[in-house]
Amino acid sequence: MASMIGARRSGVTLALHVLEGAGLIRSARGTVTIVDREKLLDLAGDSYGLAEAEYSRLIAPFGLPRSA
Repeated sequence: MASMIGARRSGVTLALHVLEGAGLIRSARGTVTIVDREKLLDLAGDSYGLAEAEYSRLIAPFGLPRSA
């Protein structure tokens, strides 16, 4: 996960511990389970969805089948 977001592993571990302590996720070796999606979305605020929208705008069109 750290390499996917360009962060240090220790930072990811700390963030996971904070989110787990707040009851938003559960994490185990190699697995993260969302426990309370609504609260997680509320915590993310306006930052949620921007990356997904940009990905869809830039990359998703290349995954579409060509029309005949």
